[in-house]
Amino acid sequence: MADSNPVYEVSPGDAEEVIRAVRLCLTGTEVPARLTWKMGLFDAWANRTFIGKIAPHLLAVRAAADAGDVAAIYAADNALQGGEPGLTAGRAWLGRQRGARHLELLPQLAAAVGCGQSAGEFHTVLALQAHTFHVGHLPMLQAALYCEWRAARPDEKSTLSIEEFLRRTRSVMSQLPPLVIAHVPAPAIPVASR
Repeated sequence: MADSNPVYEVSPGDAEEVIRAVRLCLTGTEVPARLTWKMGLFDAWANRTFIGKIAPHLLAVRAAADAGDVAAIYAADNALQGGEPGLTAGRAWLGRQRGARHLELLPQLAAAVGCGQSAGEFHTVLALQAHTFHVGHLPMLQAALYCEWRAARPDEKSTLSIEEFLRRTRSVMSQLPPLVIAHVPAPAIPVASR
């Protein structure tokens, strides 16, 4: 992974980096049994809901976390309105974060959820986890998409592999790098002084 630009930290088909991102983003929890996608045509859902709503939300929360803007995190969390399964999963995840006091933003979000100031959406928590564990923007989106894909298949007897996920989501994955480029400003490259 390159340190200079988080947009290009991983290619859209890099299974090992997606596995790493999923593990880091889900630290302390499992993929929920239900999220936003319920079944049907995954590509249609992904183009409408994930690319149009969830991915921009993840990137906005990540930008707010990078800036330390807690009010913007709460505003984005309340604006997502991902539905009851996402709220249930997010709030349950925050409830299990009791030992993570060193993670400054998650306890603040948990307190805000507790007093009704913030919703506690799953994807908000995932974006804060990605921020905390320095997961790149593209792997964060891939991990969130994997969670949606996996959550819709709770009855699957076999473990669904990341490779199968990448193969089946190729058309959606190809849209993620341009989305990151559009939402994440390129870092300034320092000029060497003489």
